[in-house]
Amino acid sequence: MRSKFLVLVVIATFCLPLASGENHQKGDEAEFILQWDIDFGEVYVSTQPISSDQAIFVRTSSSSLSQGIPSVYSLKFSGEEEWRVQNPNSTFQDMSPLEFVKSGTGDCGTWPDMVLVGWSDGLFQALNANTGAVVWQYQTEVNSWGITGSMLIEDETVTLPTRQGVDKLCLNGVVEFSHETGVGWRNGITRAGDSYWIGDEAGNLWSVTNQSATKYFIAQGKIRHAPISLVNDNLLIHLQTDSGSTIYHFNTSSKHSSVVINSGYSPGIPTIIGDYVITTDSQYLRSISCDIVCNINDFEIFRSNGEISNVFGTIMLPQNTADGGYGQFELSIDGNLISLGIMNYADDWYGTAGIESWASDGVKYMLLVNDNANLKMYSTNEVPIPQDNQNSDWPTILAILSALILISTSSIQLLRERFQSAFKFLILFVTILLFFTFDEIIETWSELVNDDAPASDAWNNEWPEEWLGTQVVVFEFKEETVVTGGLLGNNNVLEASLEAANQQGLEIEVIESSLGKYVVSINNVAGEGWEYTVNGQPGTLSAEFSSLQSDGIVVWKQL
Repeated sequence: MRSKFLVLVVIATFCLPLASGENHQKGDEAEFILQWDIDFGEVYVSTQPISSDQAIFVRTSSSSLSQGIPSVYSLKFSGEEEWRVQNPNSTFQDMSPLEFVKSGTGDCGTWPDMVLVGWSDGLFQALNANTGAVVWQYQTEVNSWGITGSMLIEDETVTLPTRQGVDKLCLNGVVEFSHETGVGWRNGITRAGDSYWIGDEAGNLWSVTNQSATKYFIAQGKIRHAPISLVNDNLLIHLQTDSGSTIYHFNTSSKHSSVVINSGYSPGIPTIIGDYVITTDSQYLRSISCDIVCNINDFEIFRSNGEISNVFGTIMLPQNTADGGYGQFELSIDGNLISLGIMNYADDWYGTAGIESWASDGVKYMLLVNDNANLKMYSTNEVPIPQDNQNSDWPTILAILSALILISTSSIQLLRERFQSAFKFLILFVTILLFFTFDEIIETWSELVNDDAPASDAWNNEWPEEWLGTQVVVFEFKEETVVTGGLLGNNNVLEASLEAANQQGLEIEVIESSLGKYVVSINNVAGEGWEYTVNGQPGTLSAEFSSLQSDGIVVWKQL
């Protein structure tokens, strides 16, 4: 009997769930450990997340409202959402990188800590970094698209690439100048000398000052990223062409441009690391040194057309293929590129967003995100987990251990031909299994029921079009009907209803039962009770267990 008990202990030990996390070693650095990951849904992220001393900021975009509303999120370092700002009027190509500015006072006035956001519908917003509230906003011109390129922060001003111009504003929202240029796309701004420099879709380079905007034709093609400012205020330009791309050196004094090298398709965003300019495209990663002229130091074959990051002294950039991952390269003192291989992570996919990295109190952090909007945070030390989640695995561990004991005992009874006793243990096992999986069974049933009913069956044509593809909650009182739309990210009917009630200033009373949480009163109105429908179909489960799609329509009716 003692030997059989030992066998059971061994089996249980091997079957217990282990604490898992992706561990990655980068060169001789300390080991990076996965702290948390967030899936933002069917949207995508194409720009680098940013961080401040207190929070993480990330923006999402989409191709249609059915996929999700373009949004800006503020997250705690533990991964919990602090606030979210959405723009349902955006045209769904939101690729302008976010910028964080510290609070300050100057000739322009006073401003708090802010996150600056350029939307593709032309709206520019300065959001309070702590609350997400709009500090001020400014509408730029729109020609199919609005703001898609990177802005430039200088002391107490921000300079914006509009759809076909350049606008400069104080950080309190006062406009300093606005000039028209050529039509641009993802065209960032650089300061060199007394001018701001920006490219357009016709191959023109524009010099913009407070008084005027002057263009210089470089070549037939598209200048889609901010030029790199070199010594003597000269510029390096990576121009996209129909046959690939060409890197140019532009002398801002003589206004003369010269070819440095022809390269691959789809240029990424060039950057300066140390004494060298690093460029990337669909074929090559290059290291370039520029003095009076520019020379190629080295190159590596690598496919990336996104953002390049300097991560604790290592060049890292997303591999824009289905395999995903991040290329790692060391830059030597003489400008040579040394490949360190590709770092792969769970949920790897196409990617263009760079890596945010920082160190605090001796701990190093990295934020990674791909086109599938999978955001991950790694660090070289464990980040404290919120108290509510610390013991979340113990029910699972106990369930597995109990199941193993019962199955083993039942098997022993069968071997001894004690069939009645074996059957009793089997019944007990099934009971425990149903107990621990009840929630999942209920949720699965809910999904099967609700999937049969499309949201269009319950859509009201009088509602705003920007609500299409979002979650809508309706409260039908006997005296009035209260409708809330534009909701996103709620997993079930109860979550969506509570959010809608909060926005409308309504109170919802909920009671606990063995079958989940039920709504008994809304805004202190109970009557004979409340019932709900999802996409026109009556709710058959507790609102807590009734799953809700991204475009689900919930209607509460007073009985």
